Amino acid sequence: MQSQTLKLSDNFINTLVNLPKRMGYQIVKVILKSGRVLHQHKVMNSELLMLDESEKITINDIDRIELENKK
Repeated sequence: MQSQTLKLSDNFINTLVNLPKRMGYQIVKVILKSGRVLHQHKVMNSELLMLDESEKITINDIDRIELENKK
């Protein structure tokens, strides 16, 4: 259950705004600096990353964000 949001930095927003969207959101994978990868996360309006309540990360933990490949 996704219940919290993380406002992305301008750098990530600028990257995502130029990528394809579906009805105002994108499905992404979030690659953390630790090497951990969070799959199938929703970003609303290219700026708000939706997180599960149990996921405790900050903007500084994120290395990069990429569109999740369609399966």
